[in-house]
Amino acid sequence: MYWGRFLLAIVAGFTNNFLQIKQAVLGDLAIFAFIGLGLIFYILSIVVVKFCLKYGEAELKGKSRYVTLGGGTFIVVWVMVAILLNTLSGG
Repeated sequence: MYWGRFLLAIVAGFTNNFLQIKQAVLGDLAIFAFIGLGLIFYILSIVVVKFCLKYGEAELKGKSRYVTLGGGTFIVVWVMVAILLNTLSGG
């Protein structure tokens, strides 16, 4: 699950760049679009872990770990990939 969130964060960063979510394009709405995109991908990861992979408390060693496990990594990798691609694309 950890590596799945890591890879999904990379996909979210590339999606952010593909959709041109930038201050120059969207103005003040860019930050809300950026955060909203991240939330959509994170919620997608929760749904996949809980309902598709059917991980429970026993496999994850704790209640509600499907929400918290790998969350920090997701945020850091998502933001770093988005910033890197924005920098490389001249944004």
